[in-house]
Amino acid sequence: MLTWPEETIYEGIATVAAERPEQRAVVFEGKTWTYDDLLAESRSLAAGLAELGVSDGDVVAVWLGNRPEWIACQLATSMLGAATVAVNTRYRSHELEYMLADSSASVLVTEDALLGRDYHEMLEATVPEIAAGPPEAFDPDSFPALEAVVSLESSAELPALRDYDDVVATGRARGSDDVEPASDPEAPAAIFYTSGTTSDPKGCLQSSRSLLNHSAHVADHLGVDGDDVGVATLPFCGIWGYNTLFSVLATGGMLVAQTHFDPDETIRLVDEYDATYLTGLGVMFERMLEADAFDATRVETIDKGVVGFISKGFDEALFERIESTFGFPVVQPYGLSEANSQLFVGDPADPAERRKRVGGPPIHPAIDAEIVDPETRAELPAGEEGELAIRGYPLADGYLDKPEATAEAFDEEGWFYTGDLAEIDADGYVYYRSRLDDALRVRGFLVAPREIGAAVEDHPAVRACEVVGAPHPRHGEVPVAFVVSADGDVPTDDLEAFLDDRVADYKVPEAVEVVDEFPTTEGPNGEKVQKTVLRDRVRDRFED
Repeated sequence: MLTWPEETIYEGIATVAAERPEQRAVVFEGKTWTYDDLLAESRSLAAGLAELGVSDGDVVAVWLGNRPEWIACQLATSMLGAATVAVNTRYRSHELEYMLADSSASVLVTEDALLGRDYHEMLEATVPEIAAGPPEAFDPDSFPALEAVVSLESSAELPALRDYDDVVATGRARGSDDVEPASDPEAPAAIFYTSGTTSDPKGCLQSSRSLLNHSAHVADHLGVDGDDVGVATLPFCGIWGYNTLFSVLATGGMLVAQTHFDPDETIRLVDEYDATYLTGLGVMFERMLEADAFDATRVETIDKGVVGFISKGFDEALFERIESTFGFPVVQPYGLSEANSQLFVGDPADPAERRKRVGGPPIHPAIDAEIVDPETRAELPAGEEGELAIRGYPLADGYLDKPEATAEAFDEEGWFYTGDLAEIDADGYVYYRSRLDDALRVRGFLVAPREIGAAVEDHPAVRACEVVGAPHPRHGEVPVAFVVSADGDVPTDDLEAFLDDRVADYKVPEAVEVVDEFPTTEGPNGEKVQKTVLRDRVRDRFED
């Protein structure tokens, strides 16, 4: 089993590159990057970022789709002892503003557009000084820590942008020999934001030791090695996509990067590169199965992978269809931003009945798990449901600049309390049941209903809003809003446009229902909205 207990992410991948420099590391849009190419780009980028003032302890925000430059940014920041902030590719201006301010990022690396979203336009709305130029004069008042914005594409309308290629070229001219690689594997290497159970996203501080070792352990558990070819469909900005990415690179395999999931394109890439390793949500596999381009012979090389049904709820028929058509043993993962993805994953050698449950054995002996009483945190016996608590190397080092939230979730003995309902069986397998609170899992991202509700309540015609999740055949789970009018008339058709620049598109309610009042029940601390009643009302709303 591969481990790098004393190496950073940069050092770990450099070790792999030294062993197989000419091996193909990343293929993207027909271009191949060998491990030597990837390391050379990362070193030059590190030197270029150093010229911009990035150094040990700084934060660099990366707002890119799945592409080699995303990986180069992570390796470069690791080399400098800085941390990469993984910015969700679906964010809008409001969410970008929050993340830049909360993380105190000194540099943002981005592109002009993705998924039909104009990043440059959103950037100008968030940081208007980007249109003033030149780059040397860039000094936004609202983001005092932000010193530079680097883009893969230049823009005459945004003269303060720095060109990514120019930054790399500057670093190449300077040379990376005078940039001493950082060597602390415990320092923050990446920050993943999650809404958790509140409307305020929290930055999870993940170290090299956590991320690199866990990704390698994922590979070991699934049998991934240097001969494998993985297709990256899950976003690198999420912990699952990130761990999948480095589970390939940590073993010296080849990664085929896809900016975002598209079923026809994923099928084509699997077919063209004889891919052997594929992970994704159940609905993603379902969309591939139903795509016009699908043919079982085009995906027959896939022999290992992970399928997440957690967002939609388990679909036994789909499970069996994926397994029989793709031909690999389907296993389901459990993970979260605070502790890496795929902490507990079904063993591919287990019978199907065990693999049909979310979770499985810990993928490494150093991962401890307990089921505790949510109120007292006293440990419960095997087989009894309660809150899942986790301890071990994959845990984040708390939340960025949120000591109270950190103290609430992480105790002094090293346990992290997940807020998830789960059980541990007699064999030590951990199985997820549901969230203890009302958090939604939309398109693979954890979403706090209160965040969506608060945005809806900003509309002057809305007095109150409650959001619940509803099963959806395409997206797994989608938010549905129940609103109480402020004046008797709620323009539901206008709400989508109203929310467009306030929340990411996957957070926009799939349906809005106007009600006179919410169903409530009396509790010890007053009335509480009966979310179960609301969920029951929309349970079959989007059935085919």
